[in-house]
Amino acid sequence: MIRRLKLRELVRRPLLLLFAGLMAGLPARASADNFPDRPIQLVVPAGPGSSTDSIMRSLAQAAAPMMGQSIVILNRPGASGIIGVSFVTRSEPDGYTLAGVTNGALTMAPHVASAPFQPSDYRIVAMITEATGVLCVHPEFPVNTAQEFLTELRNNPDKYTYGSDGVGAFVQFSTARIFDPLSIRQRMIPYQGADQTLTAFLSKAIDIYAGAVGNISPFVAEGKAKCLLLTRARRYQGLPNVESLTDVKMPQAETRLWRAVVAPRDMPQDRFDKLRDIFLKAAMTPEFKALAEKRGEEVWDISAEEANKFAQDEFVQMGQLAKELHLNQN
Repeated sequence: MIRRLKLRELVRRPLLLLFAGLMAGLPARASADNFPDRPIQLVVPAGPGSSTDSIMRSLAQAAAPMMGQSIVILNRPGASGIIGVSFVTRSEPDGYTLAGVTNGALTMAPHVASAPFQPSDYRIVAMITEATGVLCVHPEFPVNTAQEFLTELRNNPDKYTYGSDGVGAFVQFSTARIFDPLSIRQRMIPYQGADQTLTAFLSKAIDIYAGAVGNISPFVAEGKAKCLLLTRARRYQGLPNVESLTDVKMPQAETRLWRAVVAPRDMPQDRFDKLRDIFLKAAMTPEFKALAEKRGEEVWDISAEEANKFAQDEFVQMGQLAKELHLNQN
């Protein structure tokens, strides 16, 4: 009888250990399947009330119900977006810390200021919107076409000022791609964001507005601005009379403004796929699309592979431009 009990115990003990091991693995699996099980932090490397902040708050509002968790916006402005992106790339790659950024922070600013990250340190979860930049002047400015505008700038070096959204940001690079081949030299005044640039233009502290088309469009309708040239190769339906770079035979100088959700590189693929699916669905909601359209932006639905390749190619192009213009301080 004693021998029989010992034999049963010998057989039972390994089975109990095996069962315990299986049970120990269940929480990890459940955690992965139930992601996210706590709020997600979306870092916006721009100040509250900025265009990027507004777009990303709207996206978060649309995505949160689908996520089953709140999405908390954390504003970390500074260094043309580098501070915010750096915070995210150094975060745990668990899907709970993401960035809502513009391309300037990813593909432009790192070539002008020292950035503690490379394209290999992050992945674009989803492209959200894309838009054009535009160059505008005051109504009394003595030209009326894009070609006249470029000729006036080329013939009068350093006569005019234009505002930018910071050193190493979208405006500096997009205007350089147009001005440099034409030997145009005008004075760039860096501000801390697009809103400050717009305010400076409307108060006539600067001669030329350069920036996102959505910011300036309402003032074109009011007769307070005259827009002459887009920064992309095709025209924008919201301002159909404004010429594109193709119209002035410079389609190769196109620079688009785009916004994306970004994650640390090593985030698990199942979480990456889930976040991508939800953010793309959120961007397609009528409420979000209406806000994007109001701001002159279009939802940009491309694959993850296309998005990351586009960003990497732009990073290389902007790096080459920074070297040619001697902007590189790294």
